[in-house]
Amino acid sequence: FLANPLTYILLRICLFLEATGICSGAWVIAAVLKKIIGYQRDEIYIGTADERAKMDMADNNALLNLGTGHVLKLPGFYESAPEALRDLLIEDEA
Repeated sequence: FLANPLTYILLRICLFLEATGICSGAWVIAAVLKKIIGYQRDEIYIGTADERAKMDMADNNALLNLGTGHVLKLPGFYESAPEALRDLLIEDEA
């Protein structure tokens, strides 16, 4: 991967910018990818919050059971977990 001269040059530029403190190297990589691939802002793909609300696609935070105290269950995890771990999940309410 680093044997590619273009990758090595981009890496050196990013490390130089990172060392100067002007900006993070990730911003340089993102800018290069935006030019090459043509990434656009999220509003182009999914619309603004107002546009989604007009199309009855508004965000409904009540449907999101995420965050503190809401553990996201991984699909197939509980079924294939060892018996001792399943017992612990049942006993532990946290």
